[in-house]
Order: sequence, then C-alpha cells, then structure tokens
Amino acid sequence: MPPTRIPLDGLWRCLCPSIESIASRAPAKCVRPRQNSILRPRRGDGTFGILRGRAFHTSGRRREETSTAEASNGDTTHDNAGLIRYERGSPRRNDHPLDAASTHQIHDRLSQLKTTPDSFDAIIETVRYLISVRGEKPAVTHYDALIRANCDAEKGSVAAVKRLLEDMKETNVGPNSELYHAALQILAIHPDYLLRSQILEEIKRNWFGLSPDGWHSLIAGLIRDRQYEAATDKLEQMQNDGIRVQPWLYDIFMFQLCEAGELDEAFKLLTFRFDDHRKQIHPSVWYYCLDKFSHAFHYEGTTFIWKYRVANGYLNPSDGICANALNVAARFADPILATSAVRLLSSRRTTLSPFHYEALLASYVGSDDMKTAFRIIGVIEKAGFVPDSAMARPIFVHLTTSPELPSIAWKILEEQFESGHNVHTVAVNVVIEATTANGHFLEAMSLYKDLHNICKSGPNTDTFNVLLQGAEKAQNKDHAMFLASEMLALGVKADFLTYDRLIMICLRDDDYEDAFNYLHEMITVGKDKFENGMKGWWIRCGTATELARRCIKEGDPRARHIIEEMRRRGQYNPAYTYYADKLSAELDKKATKGEASKWSDEIGVAS
Repeated sequence: MPPTRIPLDGLWRCLCPSIESIASRAPAKCVRPRQNSILRPRRGDGTFGILRGRAFHTSGRRREETSTAEASNGDTTHDNAGLIRYERGSPRRNDHPLDAASTHQIHDRLSQLKTTPDSFDAIIETVRYLISVRGEKPAVTHYDALIRANCDAEKGSVAAVKRLLEDMKETNVGPNSELYHAALQILAIHPDYLLRSQILEEIKRNWFGLSPDGWHSLIAGLIRDRQYEAATDKLEQMQNDGIRVQPWLYDIFMFQLCEAGELDEAFKLLTFRFDDHRKQIHPSVWYYCLDKFSHAFHYEGTTFIWKYRVANGYLNPSDGICANALNVAARFADPILATSAVRLLSSRRTTLSPFHYEALLASYVGSDDMKTAFRIIGVIEKAGFVPDSAMARPIFVHLTTSPELPSIAWKILEEQFESGHNVHTVAVNVVIEATTANGHFLEAMSLYKDLHNICKSGPNTDTFNVLLQGAEKAQNKDHAMFLASEMLALGVKADFLTYDRLIMICLRDDDYEDAFNYLHEMITVGKDKFENGMKGWWIRCGTATELARRCIKEGDPRARHIIEEMRRRGQYNPAYTYYADKLSAELDKKATKGEASKWSDEIGVAS
C-alpha cells in the first residue's frame, strides 16, 4: 500500500512553520501527472492543443453548438477547460516573450490580465507558460485565471467552467472566495441555473460571503436567465443590507423588465430610483421606458415620465411617442397630457393629422369638458380637414350614458353660437343621434327644426340618415315621409343608407309597395356607383332579409328574386332556403314565367 501523501497547504504552514524545511529534506519522487488532469493533453488534442473560437451565444444555443462541434471532431470531452496541454519538459518555442520576466512579474501580469477585456488568449498563454516552462504546479491562482478568461462573450463557455471546477476537485485544489466570485461573474455572461445553484450552495457551505461585486454578478445572471422574481428578491436583499447598487444593474434590470412586459415592476423600480438617486438614471433609460409605457397604454408610467422629464424639457420624445401619449390620454381621459403632446408636436411644425385631433377630442370628452370638445370640431375644420361622424364617436358614446346629456349638449351649442363660434353640422348631428338613441325621437325632430337657428351650414345627408333611423325605431312613417320631402326641398342628396332606411320604414306598413318603389329608385340612382366592393347600390343584408321574409309571408313571387340577388352579393341567409324553395314551388303554379322575368329585368337581377 503506497504511503499517504499529505498536502502542504496554508493550514500546515500555519501550524508547523518548519514544514517547508522538513519537506525539502525528503527524497524527491517523480509523480506522474493524473491522466484526466486539465493540464495534461488528451488523446487527439495534439502537442500544443488548438483553442477553438466560440461565437456569441446564450447557454442553450452554446450547448447545441458545442455538442455539434464535438461530434464532428470525434471528441465529446473537448472544451476549453483543457486549455493547457503542455507536458513537463515538452518541446517549446525559443525566445518566449516571458523568458526575461521573473515568476513574480509573470504573476503580476496574470493578475492584470484577469481584469483586462479581451484577454482570453493572453491568459491562456500565460498560464501555459507558468505550468510548462516555469514548472509550477496547478494552483487555485491558475484555475482562477482560467475561469476569468471565460468572461469573454465570444470565446468563453460555461462548459469550460464546469470542467475546471471538476478538475479542481480531482486534484484536491480547494477553491477560495475569489474563485467563486469569478464563477458568478462568468454565469452573468453565460447563464446556467444549475451551476449557479451549486456555487451558491458551496459558498454557503464554506462560510464565504458575497462581496458587492458578487451580488451584482449574481443578480445580473438571474436577469440573464429571466428569473425576474428571484432577481427582485436579491435586489431587495441588497438594499436592506445597505449594499450600494450600481446604476448599470438598475439600468439592465429595467430594460429587461420592459422588454418582458413587466411594466408595473419597471415603474416601481423607476420611482424608487427617482426618489433615491434620480441623477443616476441615464436619459436613454427614461426614453426607453417612456416608449414602452406609452406603447402599452401604461398610464401611471407615461404620465410620470411626461411630468418630470418631458414637460420640463429634459426629454424630447419622437413624434411616434407623442402619438402614443395622445392615445394614452384619450383612453384615460387626461386632457392635460393630450394638450401637452399636441403642443409639442405643433412646436416642431409637424402637420397634425385627423387622428391627433380625434385623440385630443376624446380626452376632453372623457373629462366631461364638452365645451372644449365641440370647439375642437371647429379647430379640425380650420386645420383643413372635413369633420365627419366618425370623429364625433366619443361625444356620442358620452351623451348616450344619460338621457339628460343631449339637452345639455344642445344648450352648449346654442351658447357657442351666441358667443360667435361656428357650430359645425357634425356637432349638431351627434346630439340629434344621441337623442334618438336614448329613445326620444320626437325631441330629436324638434332639435332638427331648431337646427337652422344655430348651424349656418344646415343639415346634410348624415342628419337625415340619423333621423330616419329614429323614425324606423319609432315606426313613424309620417315623419319619415316628411324627412324625405325635406331632403328634396333642401337639395340634399340621398345615399344608399338613406334608401335602405326608407325601405325598412315602409316594410313596417301594411302596404309595403313603397318599399319596392324606393328599391327601384335606389338601383336606378346607384347603378354606376360602388358600395361594399360591388357595382350598384343594394340594400344591406338585414334589410334584404326582412324584405324577403315579408314577401314570403305575403306570398309575393318577388321573394325569389330578392333571395337570388342576396346570394349573388354574398348576403344570402341559408335559414330561408326551405321557405324560399317551398314558396317557389307554390308560386310556379300561380305566376307565369313572363311576369317574374319582367320584374327581375326592372330591378336588374337574374330570374
């Protein structure tokens, strides 16, 4: 049985200072290097061992690339953990640059290289030289340098760190706190959850503590691994322990939180930094957070940054961010934010588009400032745009929330007219539409009669379409006919929607022949016009369905041709297939083919 070898570590030297002299008098024995040692060449590695370059990677992709490269080389254990492959006494190059330096100077150079960027190859070559030329035994200093060399994002690898740690255990080289911190620094660049957990457990078991740099490396690795909750816990622990957190760690964390959509957590971190050290927040962080907050409609974050950075002139957002801020203001009814965004865009001589004004109008409507909302419609007209009913949708939605609001809005329009402001037809129409939507059709008719007193431009097609919609709901054909005569008297042209609603109103009457009269007039007037992607006007699907149903109920042979036209235009309702086929069979016995073909020629459909 071979004698047991006692390692001469620091504890021995402390307890027995004369151990060095005793060991020097002992006969020297040639100890062969361990076959699996990291410092010994492996089969197929060659004399000097070529270092393979590594592309920038994440841990998952790196493992795939490594396994592919290793499979192609036929060596599944090759990684840059076997960085030094010199044999003791093996041939080496002459005139090495380090020959003139002392061992102490080389170690000083190695210490400097540990903290020097892009020093991967230099560290490898220096450690090789110390082992192969100067005859040093592998020590924790060498392993620490090799581990730190893997900080290189392109050439470094977490697989090499694992191999180095395994080799240290096999050679009984005990790691120190500095080496563990180096490993955590590597894991911040090349994340590996299992290895990080193993290192933290060994640090705890060896009664080592984390330095501030170690805390930063740990949290950066957790962020890189997208373990945001764990990173938040560690960050709070640092703050509670009074450890100063570097601004770059906050910046990285906020960027990653915003990228992951954790905007509430990013906002909490931003407010904490603002209250603690606001001057340390980089302008790019403010800008990026404002972009993310406004794009995701995060109201608290958007208004906070706008108030403390944009309004004070410290931050100049782009036109796109200003448009996003306008949308946020419209959704959350913040006219102050909306006005500030519009003012900023106007100061750049940026041409405002209708959607800018729509968002501005919506913000004032949401804050119940109807006076300013109605005036914005006039501003839109002065800016060279034609206001339409779509722009006034926020006003309509607001006025339909209470039956009393339309009458209040009408009084506001009267006051603005008396004050010399121009009242646009769109503003009048939206009040009339809201009145009819609340079920007060007769009141809407009285508003129409008073329209000429406050609106110089008078009613338009949309005005009559809104009133006809109310007449159809109220089933009031007399008022509908009055409105039709008013259109003729004022010279207001009807569109396909006007005819559609007149047909629906006539269908409610016992004598529905007027519905076909308006249908014939509609087809004649709109034969050269396009609607819904097809040439020629035609009633909407719901109206056509009601017309076909009424014809089927009355045994009218024209139902077949309505259904055929619906089918041709893609409006056909399969629910009427059975009734239409049954009716067709009965009508074939009573009606002649010539009569049906005559009517189909009149309305332009196939028989």
